[in-house]
Amino acid sequence: MIYGKSDNSDIIQGYLQKIINNEELPYTNMKELLERTHSLFVKCDGFYNLGLAVICHVAEMSLTDVLLKQLLYECIVESRIFLYGDMLGEAYFEGVYDSIINDFSRENYSVESTGTLLTKDQKDVYDLFFDNRRVVISAPTSFGKSRIVEEIIINNNYKNIVIVLPTIALLTETFYRLKNTFLISSKYNLINSLGRKENRFDDCNNIFILTPEKTEILLDNHQYLEFDFFVMDEIYKIQDREDFRARVFTNCLYRLTKYMNIDYYLIGPYFKGFSRNFLDKNSAIFKKYTSEIVQKNFYDLSAIKSGDFFFIGDKKIRKLSSIKRNLKNILKNITGLSIVYRGSQKYHTEVTAKYIANQFDEIPESDLTRYIKENISTEWSLVSCLSHGVAFHHSALPKYIQTEIINAFNDGCINVIVCTSTIIEGVNTSAKNVILYDNLKGDKPLSGFDVKNIKGRAGRFMKHFIGDIYALADLTKEEEKDVIEFDYFDNKYLEPEEYIQVDKEDLTDLNLNNRNRLEKKLDDLNIPLLLIKSNKYIPIDNQLRLISYLRSNGANFYNIGFSESLPNKSQLSAILRLCHEYLFLERDLNDRIFTVNQWVGLTNYYVYKRPSTKDLINNRMITSSQIDTRIRNAFHLISNYFEFKLPKYLFVFENIYNFVSKEVRDGQPISLKHLITILEYGYSEPHEICMKEAGLPSDIIKKIGYRFEGCFFIEEIRNKFKVIKNDLNELSNFEISIMERYL
Repeated sequence: MIYGKSDNSDIIQGYLQKIINNEELPYTNMKELLERTHSLFVKCDGFYNLGLAVICHVAEMSLTDVLLKQLLYECIVESRIFLYGDMLGEAYFEGVYDSIINDFSRENYSVESTGTLLTKDQKDVYDLFFDNRRVVISAPTSFGKSRIVEEIIINNNYKNIVIVLPTIALLTETFYRLKNTFLISSKYNLINSLGRKENRFDDCNNIFILTPEKTEILLDNHQYLEFDFFVMDEIYKIQDREDFRARVFTNCLYRLTKYMNIDYYLIGPYFKGFSRNFLDKNSAIFKKYTSEIVQKNFYDLSAIKSGDFFFIGDKKIRKLSSIKRNLKNILKNITGLSIVYRGSQKYHTEVTAKYIANQFDEIPESDLTRYIKENISTEWSLVSCLSHGVAFHHSALPKYIQTEIINAFNDGCINVIVCTSTIIEGVNTSAKNVILYDNLKGDKPLSGFDVKNIKGRAGRFMKHFIGDIYALADLTKEEEKDVIEFDYFDNKYLEPEEYIQVDKEDLTDLNLNNRNRLEKKLDDLNIPLLLIKSNKYIPIDNQLRLISYLRSNGANFYNIGFSESLPNKSQLSAILRLCHEYLFLERDLNDRIFTVNQWVGLTNYYVYKRPSTKDLINNRMITSSQIDTRIRNAFHLISNYFEFKLPKYLFVFENIYNFVSKEVRDGQPISLKHLITILEYGYSEPHEICMKEAGLPSDIIKKIGYRFEGCFFIEEIRNKFKVIKNDLNELSNFEISIMERYL
C-alpha cells in the first residue's frame, strides 16, 4: 500500500515515539510502521532522516518475525544505506536476503577499484568531488566524511598531498588509518614529521599529515614541492573566533589554494554555507548534508526535578539533587563505552575521573599503567583511574598518552573517558554514550554549535545504530553555524597581522589602503616588509616596539650576543625576558600557571639539564604539593611553552635581533635554531628529532636513540627499526608495540 504524504509522517513519528519510550508496539502496528517507512523512502518526500530513525530503532529491537525482517530489509535497501544490513549480518536476514538486490547495491554504491561500499550520501560526495575537484562539505559527525578521503587518494594519481588536521589526536588517528590502508601506504610516503629545515623530501608520492602550524613550516621550507591535492578537516575553525589558531587555519588554507591546479576537499560538521567569495575565486562548490546515519536519543536530566523519576531504557531511576550521584546512577544503568564531557578546568576532568573510578571494580594492571608508573609517577591519579577502567583526557597530556588512551578505549579496555573538548574535535571513538556533566567550554558557556558537535560524538557507524546523550546541566539550544566566512576575502576590516599575509591582488578597499599605509610606515622606519611578514601572527606593534628598543639600547648586543650553538644561562634568561616584555600576546601574558621567574628558570633547566619527565615533575620550581597538579603543570610547560609558544617567540626574536644587529653592530648575528630545536623536541640530533616528532615518548628515545644514529629521515628510522626490532632488549614488549604504532 502507498500512503500519502499528509497521513504518513505523523503516523510514523507516533509509532516511532512509542518504540523510543519502550512502549509495546503490536505486530500490526509494527508492520504498518515499516510499510509506511518504505513508502516514505520511495516517494522521497523530504523525511529521509525520519526513515533512518525508524530503521535504526527497529534494528535495535532484535526482530524474530520473518515478514517484519523482510520489511526492514526492504527499508534498508530503499534508504541506500546497505551497510545497515552488514551491521545486522546475513544470518539475521536468513530467508530474507536477496542476492539480486545485494548485487545491485554493490554495483551502484561501491567504488569499483576498491570494492568499498558507500552510503547514499557518501556516494554522492564521491561523485561530486570527481565532477568538480574542489568541494566544501558540511555533514553530521557520523557521516563518514573522512572515509571519502581514502577513496579520493586511491582513485587519483596525485604527486603530493597535504592533510591538515586541527589536533594531534586526529592527526595520529589519520596516520594510523592510512598506514593500514595498503593501496595508500604502498604507494605514498606517509609523513607526520618534518624534522629539520634542511631535510628534503622526495619530489613526489608524499602524503603530509600535519597540523596547520606544521603545514605552514612545510610551505615555507620546501618550496620546491608541488602539491596537487589537500584536505582540511574541521574547516569551520577558520572562523572560530574563540580559537587563537583561527588565523593560522585561514592563512594555511589561503596558501594552499594558491597552487594553480590543486584539488581539495574541505570538510566539517554542521554549518549552513561557505564563503561565496572563496567559492567563486576558487571555482569551488559547497554542499550540505543532513542525514544522521547514527540516530541519537537525548535525555535531558536538567529538566527533571529532584525526586522525580526518569527512564533509561526500561530502568526507572530517581533524579537526585547531586550531579555526582546522578552521574553515578547513569553509568550504573547504561551499557557500552561512555564519554563524560567536562568543559571547565583540566583538573575537573581528573577529579571526576577519580570519582567515577571509585564506582568500578579493579581490573588487571595494563601495560600502559606499568609504563606510566615507571616513567611518570606511581602516585598520579591516572594510574588509579586506569586500574578501574577509567581515564581522563585533556590537551596537556603527552601525545602518546592521549593516543594510548583512545586506543585502549576503542578496544574496550577502558570503559569511561572524562574529557575536555580535545576528544570531541573530529576524533572517532567507539563511544555509545556521551554524558555532559557541565555546560562550559573553558570559562564560557557552550555555544549551540558546541552542543550539537558534542552530541554528535555519541554512537559510531558500523558499531551502533543509536547513540545516547545525557545532559546533567542545562544546555544552550543546539544549532548549526551560519555561513563560514573566509576573512581574507570577506572581512572588510582585517587586522594588520592578517592583511600583511595576503597578496595585494586579493585585497580591496580599506584593507588595500591600510596595507599601503603600513608599507609606507615601514619604509619610513627603514624596516623591510618581508621581515615583519615572516614573523607571522605576532602583533606588528609588538615587533616595532622591540626593534625600537634594540635600536636605542645597543649595549644589549654585547650582553646577549653569542657565537656558540647556545647562549649561556644569563643570555638565555635575558632573551626570554625580552620576549615576554615585547612579543608575548596578551593571552600568554595572562597565563598564571607560572610566574616569569619560574618559567625562565624552568626553561634554563630544561635546555641545559635535559631532564627526564620524572625529574621535571619533581623540580622545586614546580611548587604545588599536589602530585596531579605538578604533573599537569609540567606537561603544560612542555606542550604549551617549550614545544609551541617559546619556539615561535624565539624565532621572531632572532629575526628582529639580527636585523637590528646589521645596523648597529656590523652584522654579527646570533642563531637560536639549536635552542629552538631543543625546546620543540627535547633533542638536537636528527634521528632523535625524527623519533620525537613521529610521536615516540622521550623516555623510549632516551633508552634506544643511540641505535638510530646516522638516520636523518623518518623513513630511515622506520627501515632500521624493522631490522633491529627483535634486538631492542632495552625495551619492554609494550614499548616495542608503541614504536610499531608510531613508526
